[in-house]
Amino acid sequence: MINILNKDHEASIILNTDIINTSSEFFDLDLLKQCLISQLSKIYQNKYGKYSLTISININILHKVSECSRTKTLFQIVDNIAGNNPAEADFKGLRIKLNKNNIHDFISGSNFRTISHEIGHLFGLDHPHAKAMFESINPEASRLEKTLTESQRQCNLMSQTWYAQKAGIQLDKAMQLTEQQIDLLLINYNAGLLNKNYHLRGYLWWKELI
Repeated sequence: MINILNKDHEASIILNTDIINTSSEFFDLDLLKQCLISQLSKIYQNKYGKYSLTISININILHKVSECSRTKTLFQIVDNIAGNNPAEADFKGLRIKLNKNNIHDFISGSNFRTISHEIGHLFGLDHPHAKAMFESINPEASRLEKTLTESQRQCNLMSQTWYAQKAGIQLDKAMQLTEQQIDLLLINYNAGLLNKNYHLRGYLWWKELI
């Protein structure tokens, strides 16, 4: 579950999350846990415009689907993701799927951007650019996201990797968020638009990830 406390533009994000491996391969989930904490802290423990962000991350490692919670964020390692993408988030939901083929890249730090990007989707942040179009504005983005300048889009965490690369921006420089995006995060949270369970169904001891 995502909880946010905001007072005088000091926003504290509390992330209660689980990790489960439903793929066909074995991974050291303790290493993945440390990777998640490290990568998320670098982005969401920062200052953006008038906001000072902090994040507290509580992670449990699960061994059975029956241990999954409808109210907690879930990182689920899976065998396949459409398009062989490294990860996929339920927009404004609670789950992020991680492609088994990219787990070693996450742990080693060679992929240091995807996890924080996908968490942004759980926060209700969209790609600020249009699909497959450079120097563009996403017509489906929120009013606040549409106010980003082109230079902000090129350096933005929520822009897809190809967008920064097309602009000639090194990926470690394309990790920014804006004050408008933090505004949107807080609006989404206060309006009850986050923490939606789209991924887990069942009752008592029987549960299924969908």
